[in-house]
This record gives sequence, C-alpha cells and structure tokens, in this order.
Amino acid sequence: MIDSETPWYTQFYGRDYLDALGPGLTDTDQETQFVITALALKPGDQVLDLACGQARHAVLLARRGIDMTGQDQSAEYLDDARAAAIREGVELALVNSDMRTIPFERRFDAVISMFTSFGYFDSQRDDQQVLAEISKALKTNGHVLIDLINREWVIANNQPSERRENADGTVVLEERELNLHTSRNQVTFTFVDKHGKKRESIGHRIRLYTLTEIIQMLGEAGLSFKQVYGGFDSEPYTPSTRRMIVIARKGRR
Repeated sequence: MIDSETPWYTQFYGRDYLDALGPGLTDTDQETQFVITALALKPGDQVLDLACGQARHAVLLARRGIDMTGQDQSAEYLDDARAAAIREGVELALVNSDMRTIPFERRFDAVISMFTSFGYFDSQRDDQQVLAEISKALKTNGHVLIDLINREWVIANNQPSERRENADGTVVLEERELNLHTSRNQVTFTFVDKHGKKRESIGHRIRLYTLTEIIQMLGEAGLSFKQVYGGFDSEPYTPSTRRMIVIARKGRR
C-alpha cells in the first residue's frame, strides 16, 4: 500500500526496488574495478559506500583489502549487507542513517555514491546537505565519486511507459513522468504476478542535475571537481552517454 505521507525512498527500497530494478542491475565487478582505478584505491584505504543498499559494491571492495563502511537508511538492506559480508568472509562496518547525516568527521580517504543514489530529496537544500556531510566525512585530499544517470540521456531517450517480465513470471509495468520544469523524473511501477495479482509501487522521484549544477554544488561543499566519465569503461562524458560519473577532491580550506 502506498503511503503519501512517507518519503518515497523509505517505501521503495525493499521488495519493490528488487522486483523493479534488481533483475537489471549492472556489472558490479566492472563497476568495482572502475572505482578502484578511478580513485587509485589501495589496500587499507578507508572508504564509505553511501546509500550502500545490500552492499554489492562494498563487499567486493572489502575483498580487495579496502577498509569499507556502508551506510544506508534501510535496516532491511543492512541486514542483507551483513549477511553478504559474512558469506564472503570480509569485514564491513555498517551504519543505519539517512544520507543527510553522516556520523563521521575527516575519517575517509574516499566516499562513493553508486547507481544514482543522489537527488532523492524534495529540496535542493537537502541534496546540498548530503554533499556537505560527504565533505565533512572526508580527509583532506580525499575523493568522492558520484555515479548518476545522465540527465541529457534521460531527456533524449525518455519513454512514458515500458513493460517487461522478470524470470519468476512477474510482469513489471513502468510509468515515467519527466518534468523539465523541476528536472525531476518520477517513475511508478505496477507488478502483476503469474496469478494475475496486482501490486502498486510508489517508485522513485529523483532530481536530475546537470553537470554544471553538480560542479557548483560540489564547490559550495568545499569539494573541487576533478573528472567526469560517461560510463564504467572510462568513456568520455557526452550528452549521449547513459551515466555521468563525477569525481571531486576535498582540498584544504
């Protein structure tokens, strides 16, 4: 049941997210290697995976000797992350908190935000607060990597609806509403199981930022823009690349 009073991200990130987007998750091994290379990570570095979910990246990074901390607002996902770390035999510190509050100061060599885990809030002020918290949590000269869907790609490739079928026979009906005035992409889902039973999902409502906006917001948080990529093959960022992967550094203030 959809609750209009509860933030979408506390409703969507659970079974709905896994049914809607889980089957299409991208290549975690490739993404993890990209993160290591792009940030020049080495064993012993301290890294925060912000909005880590079930920790698919954090666990692989921990296997490479990185000292990983995962933070997420979903206690359910953190339970999954804890179980994944145990299965893989790695150490993984976990924090249950909204990304607007990161309970660390000058702790990390790097912070990563993967799979468009930025732009969740109704107010740009709250998104700016996330960057301020990231800056606070980074050591001087530490880096942040923010993996976003490319707003320009979304505009060029927007389709109002899509139908697909999961391996278990569940039909997923996806409805999209792209508002160019607010730069928000609202996506809702209807799930129909193999017996015909329907379930509605609030889906997600994400603010899509331009590269120019992101660079400005990073600067306001004390973070200096360093590089942008269009994907995990290290391709250059262009309006036609699906991803916009931004890297910035915390400088001396």
